Amino acid sequence: MCGICGYVGDHRPELLEPMCAAMFHRGPDDGGAWHDPARRVGLGLRRLSIIDLSPAGHQPMCNEDGTVWISYNGEVYNFQEHRRTLLARGHKFRGRSDTEVLIHLYEEKGPDLLSELNGMFALAIWDARRGHLLLARDHAGIKPLYYWHDGERLFFASEIRSLLQVPELPRELNRQAIPHYLTFLYVPGDRTMLKTVRKVEPGHYLLWRDGRIEEKQWFSMAYEPDESVSETDWVEQVHDTFVHVTRRQMVSDVPLGAMLSGGLDSSAIVACMRHAFPDREINCYTYDYGAENEARDQFERDYPYAQAVAKRLGVTLKCFPLEPDAALLPKMVWSVEEPDAATAVFASYLISKAAREDGTTVLLSGMGGDEVLLGYRSHVAMRTMERLNWIPRWLSSPALAAATSLTSGIWGASSAIPRRLRKFRRALLGDGLERHMALSDWSSPEVRHDLLTDDMLESALAAEGIGNPLRNYYDSFQGVGVLNRRSHVLIPSFLGAHNFLYVDKSSMAVSVEVRVPFVDLELMRLCARIPERYKLKGRDTKHLLKAAMQRYLPDSVVHRSGKTGFGPPLRSWVAGGLDSLARELLSPTNLKARGFFRPQAIDRILQENRDNKADHAYLIYCLIVLELWMRTFLDHAGTEVLV
Repeated sequence: MCGICGYVGDHRPELLEPMCAAMFHRGPDDGGAWHDPARRVGLGLRRLSIIDLSPAGHQPMCNEDGTVWISYNGEVYNFQEHRRTLLARGHKFRGRSDTEVLIHLYEEKGPDLLSELNGMFALAIWDARRGHLLLARDHAGIKPLYYWHDGERLFFASEIRSLLQVPELPRELNRQAIPHYLTFLYVPGDRTMLKTVRKVEPGHYLLWRDGRIEEKQWFSMAYEPDESVSETDWVEQVHDTFVHVTRRQMVSDVPLGAMLSGGLDSSAIVACMRHAFPDREINCYTYDYGAENEARDQFERDYPYAQAVAKRLGVTLKCFPLEPDAALLPKMVWSVEEPDAATAVFASYLISKAAREDGTTVLLSGMGGDEVLLGYRSHVAMRTMERLNWIPRWLSSPALAAATSLTSGIWGASSAIPRRLRKFRRALLGDGLERHMALSDWSSPEVRHDLLTDDMLESALAAEGIGNPLRNYYDSFQGVGVLNRRSHVLIPSFLGAHNFLYVDKSSMAVSVEVRVPFVDLELMRLCARIPERYKLKGRDTKHLLKAAMQRYLPDSVVHRSGKTGFGPPLRSWVAGGLDSLARELLSPTNLKARGFFRPQAIDRILQENRDNKADHAYLIYCLIVLELWMRTFLDHAGTEVLV
């Protein structure tokens, strides 16, 4: 695992050292830089050594005649198969790294090598023979890759802080990204909150040649259910494939462990690790936020379930307390680099930090299980709405509105039932992409628009006019099934631009690599062939995974219904420890100075949330994070800011 950076179309070797230094945490074990003044190209890298710890794994790396150079971040899990094939064809290898396999595979296939890879990666390959630079990102967006193209020159890096070492890069806010951020908790698509910095999208590559860039999608997957296979056989195929891909992702030359929340997905990962290696010592890491925080957020503590799994599987579980700590929030904003309202970043960072201090460099995570195997409440809601389409909306809408009002009056606006009813009603009234949007929306358009000043509202409406950032994902779906389409939209957006973003940045901040077996291509392709009715059976989410794992795990974990996120209880935190920080950061003076939000509207949502008259917790947290992000990346150009 590494951090990569570089440029093409300019001769700036003096920038490679500061660009690499800005992401030293991504690779404290080794570093390197290479540049060709004649071709005006340079590559840099910081290396976290995972496979082949010898100097033979040093990067940037080239082929025998120096015509192909690579800087590569990630792991390719099928590199051994490719290595054997390449050896049989006469290729020579100096070491054992997957990086060297990629070079030789590129020599044979050019950019088409990407379709041969099963892994998580971001890479840059300079091809002197063709005179082009290839930038590429893995199929699901597990690893980040940013770039700035000024019409001729191209600068790229694994992290935004590295790009900010380029003095002439504009530090300008992308005003049209703000409404998207407030809607989704993150900025989807290829945009970022910096106007000129973009992301290579999941499953895409970018080709620079003679100052021009061309971006193409290299990965796509069709959802084509196979009705000839029985449910029992699907259970066994899911079991066998999941054990296989988990074992394959355990290949490492450094100590490896797992994140264990006590939910089904992370517990299934640990169960497969134990099945693959019955006698190996396995270290797992989790957190506990205390029973007193359960009430307002209405979900169960994870720790007792994690304990039950550890006892059943005979693994070592190491736990640390997770208390809402406003002092840690600026560091999280600095680490993630993009404004992202994921409270789970605290758990990801602290677990990774504890693992690193314990001597563990690689962690396996259960991320992706909900997307691949239909595990979200939104999947259940989508199926329910499909079955209710026959009811006239003039009848269903008032009924749901009345139910929402009644439950809000009884339990309060932040209670789970009225929250979910409000979202369900908005989604039921929409069709197609509108329905997906409503299920992905964390605040209502009316509330968001009311917050914005006139100038910002104009930008917001313009952004909406440009197009929905999820439209491409929705339209590119191939195959059958509204639930499969829901997952197809979620994988590059909620998973790729949100969950993978904060986990990669928070874990790499302490030099830890996180791997995600659920989005192994072999497992994803298997699940794309499974009929929806087996993945979501009635209201039983991830039905096949539960059936496959019940041989290993306690019933209380397999059939647990109260599991939500992997992080601190946000609503309790916003109502308590973050309230004073919100007052400070979102004060009328600060808001007027920025000119983006109306102080009266901000004050109203803060008060409504305190009085439990409305559920604005995530919106408030979004605003806090955005202000901290602007202080860090606009006011101080990427320097960590303390509040």
